Amino acid sequence: MEKAEVQGKAAFLSHAKAYVRPVLLGIAAGAAAAGAVFCAAAAVLGALHTTGDSIPAAAIVVAAVGGLCAGFVSAKARKKRGLLTGGFSALMLAVILLAVSWAMSGPPDAAVLSRMAVITAAGMVGGVLGVGQKGKSY
Repeated sequence: MEKAEVQGKAAFLSHAKAYVRPVLLGIAAGAAAAGAVFCAAAAVLGALHTTGDSIPAAAIVVAAVGGLCAGFVSAKARKKRGLLTGGFSALMLAVILLAVSWAMSGPPDAAVLSRMAVITAAGMVGGVLGVGQKGKSY
């Protein structure tokens, strides 16, 4: 009986390790991509002298690009199960962004929750693209 428990725990840890590195890579890549797109969007919006009404739309685009990149990189590193790996990586990125948003501006509203859904959906799409893409893995 003990041998079966040990084998079960070893299998669980093996599966968990297979996801940890790709998800962490995806989160880092998604955050870096979102930061780069955020800087570009700020420069474009500043150069065009737009009003504050366009900022929420730009924030959703930035979030979607970050989620897409997180899903793509994590699925590329995992090499299989792109929808699951990409979606989970993007969801973790969304949770991190939610925590930062909550710390800076108080409890989240409905817009933050819809942004989390956009990030997760984009991560799933990026995961599918990352698995289907041929080339060097990370």
